[in-house]
Amino acid sequence: MRSAIVRPLALLAVVAACGDDPGRASAGPPATTSSTGSTTGSATNDPTTTTSTTTDAATTSDVPTEPTSTTGEPLDACGDCEVGQLCDPAEGCLDCASGGPCPEAVLYAAPDGTGSECTYTDPCSLQGAQAVVRILNTVMTGDIRVYLRGGTYALAAPWVLTADDSGSGGHDVVWRAFPGELPVLSGGVPVGPWRLVDPALDIHRAAVPGDSRHLWIGDDRAVRARGPAAPGFVETPTGYTAPDAAMAAWADITAVEIVGHRYWKSFRCPLAAVAGTAVTVQDPCWTDAQLHKDMDVDFTLDLPQWFENARELLDEPGEFYLDRGALVVDHIPRAGVDLATAPAIVPVLETLLHGAGTIDAPLRHVRFEGLGFAHAGWLAPSGPQGYVEMQAGIRLVGGGTWASEKTPAAVRFEAADHVTIAGCSFTHLGAGGLSFELGAHDNLVVNNRFEDISAGAIQLGNVTETWHHHPDDPATIVADNTIRSNFVTRTGVEYPSTVAIWAGYTEGTRIEHNDLFDLPYTGISVGWGWGAVDVDYPSPASSLDNHIENNRVGYHMRVLEDGGGIYTLGAQMGSTNSGNYVHNQGHPYGALYLDNGTQHYTVSGNVVEKVDYWLLCTTYATDATNNTITGNYSELDNPFVQPDPPHPSNTIAGNVVFGASMPPEAQAIVAAAGLLPEHRAMHPDELARGLPATASSIYDPTHPESQGNDGDGRTGWSPKGGDEDPSPWWQVDLQQPRALSGAEVVMRWELDQPTTRADLEIVGANQPDASDAVVLARLGATPLPHRAIWPARWTDRTPYRYLRVRKAGTGYMYLGEVRVLAAP
Repeated sequence: MRSAIVRPLALLAVVAACGDDPGRASAGPPATTSSTGSTTGSATNDPTTTTSTTTDAATTSDVPTEPTSTTGEPLDACGDCEVGQLCDPAEGCLDCASGGPCPEAVLYAAPDGTGSECTYTDPCSLQGAQAVVRILNTVMTGDIRVYLRGGTYALAAPWVLTADDSGSGGHDVVWRAFPGELPVLSGGVPVGPWRLVDPALDIHRAAVPGDSRHLWIGDDRAVRARGPAAPGFVETPTGYTAPDAAMAAWADITAVEIVGHRYWKSFRCPLAAVAGTAVTVQDPCWTDAQLHKDMDVDFTLDLPQWFENARELLDEPGEFYLDRGALVVDHIPRAGVDLATAPAIVPVLETLLHGAGTIDAPLRHVRFEGLGFAHAGWLAPSGPQGYVEMQAGIRLVGGGTWASEKTPAAVRFEAADHVTIAGCSFTHLGAGGLSFELGAHDNLVVNNRFEDISAGAIQLGNVTETWHHHPDDPATIVADNTIRSNFVTRTGVEYPSTVAIWAGYTEGTRIEHNDLFDLPYTGISVGWGWGAVDVDYPSPASSLDNHIENNRVGYHMRVLEDGGGIYTLGAQMGSTNSGNYVHNQGHPYGALYLDNGTQHYTVSGNVVEKVDYWLLCTTYATDATNNTITGNYSELDNPFVQPDPPHPSNTIAGNVVFGASMPPEAQAIVAAAGLLPEHRAMHPDELARGLPATASSIYDPTHPESQGNDGDGRTGWSPKGGDEDPSPWWQVDLQQPRALSGAEVVMRWELDQPTTRADLEIVGANQPDASDAVVLARLGATPLPHRAIWPARWTDRTPYRYLRVRKAGTGYMYLGEVRVLAAP
């Protein structure tokens, strides 16, 4: 059997790594070398699909020489390479003996792997491959590439990498998906079998291994059992007075949570007791939730919006209740779901991958390519501390003080440099997605998808301790990291006050060419301190030279208020906010939001439309000063500047109001913003805006069919409904047959009408009467939440000229916007 390792294990000598400079690079993300020998750097190129090589030739004694197979069975992933060649599944047979560039080793891991040398035919486990890497990586002359076969790697504990797992000699250890396969690192366990325990409500029950706040059925997140809106409550010093005593009979009252949203904050506090109509909320959550009452405006937890996590509230399809005492979960499946075949998962881990470097021994030169990270949980909010937002995923934990901590992430790195996360997916996560902190520098996050995440997608740095903004050791500064060309959608599912991409105190951060879509709160937030640390300390904070450029942020602020598309805080010398496209913001305030103490930003060349205010430049508490805001394009003349006229140190001039017709210069900015061309398959371009639309009827002249694709998600088309139009439909003419990958159907904004968010079909046709219609996607009978966006996707690439959204059966429907997506 041919070994996949260039240097046979028996001949390895463990020696010290040489040529591996432990110092911090001067700037930029890690450079990688393509298979053609060209170097890709931080400014323009993307190393996602390139493979690092070396010009050092392997000697003949380093090359495996086993004979090829005599049975016709391939001994390697390339179908049997010649003697003297090394198989790399992504590149084919490499001629190492002739002096061509070759990796140090090619290893294989599999979910069921048990091998010891990590060969193609006898792969190792994930931990087994890690052990082999630690033997090979001391003196590297090329990359070590570990190919993970597809399937689920069910983690019993977090996968921890330390300095011992680093690359050396300027080469990387690469953990890469086997071509055409998806390896998923999962912190979940299967749930089942299910048994029907309540036929009337269709409640099914299964055993679980422990407590959890989350349950996934297939790709769908189940909803913790919740009540409707909770009117009639009156606040008391320890909680509330309920309108009646019904809650006093609930079985496990300390598992029940009150959920509230106020301005930019979200709150979740467990109950302590209910006696009659007296509802007592657990401390310290209640105390922390009241901490902002000394402000000019009351930012505390107000009256409950709903209660959650009681068996007595389990009454809707898609909901679940987990009994932490009996260790069983009850669930009402959504329409069309068969629990006998649909995979059900609960998470048992909070952390999936931990890059545990230290300042003295950092984790360095490691790449993760094409991996999936899924099914992580987070139980802390179920405890007495609950979840009390300060802002942007920083929660209060001081029991009446301002002590705080950052929401954790499923994948996190400390003291890591030259780490690349490329082409990966982060889905079904119960806290945050990815975090870099404690001196992390020169790392690259590129071409990843973040979706269905309870908190934010990406975090850089921290803000909760003094040393985060004025460190004693400069090596602890988070610096020179790049977040490029990622698609982020449906984050903040459980904690809507978290930010999709957040950077605290950082230097040299680049956030560029990302596409952020369908978010409950702010898209991008950079900086911290509200200007206070810039006044209270004689030296500047470690927050400078940050660049937010060429991003696309849309359909954000759909739950909370007082945020924006791009939000900044504090002095950040030499920073820029440019080339971004921000559109369809739900709630106020500014699409480009320079909040307290923002200084030294150049804000230019941005395009803003369909928002309440294109700009907010605030002077609450500490002025936003010394900023230059010029050359931006706004649909409306609607800036919000405090004071008016602005602070004299701010230059706000030369900005263009374009009205109903976007000028070509602005159109070019929009076209260039968002994902790089090679990554746009994650979120393809929208085709239908402004094209001719027809419909079965219109309710009145204020709801015409043209508002179904006018680019504004807060207007919409309405049919007559009722007997006048029992089977409504809306249709767009794409002008020519087009191959499509999906559509995003924006539901009604101003009214909560559940029937309009269920029982819909999308069909493609080439006849204007849709007589040849083919159903491409269906939305079932379980309504989506208010203001939701239905992200319909399909694999049919037949070109269709007409795309129609119709009611499946009969009933009323309403469309806020239909975004038709081109096939890549």
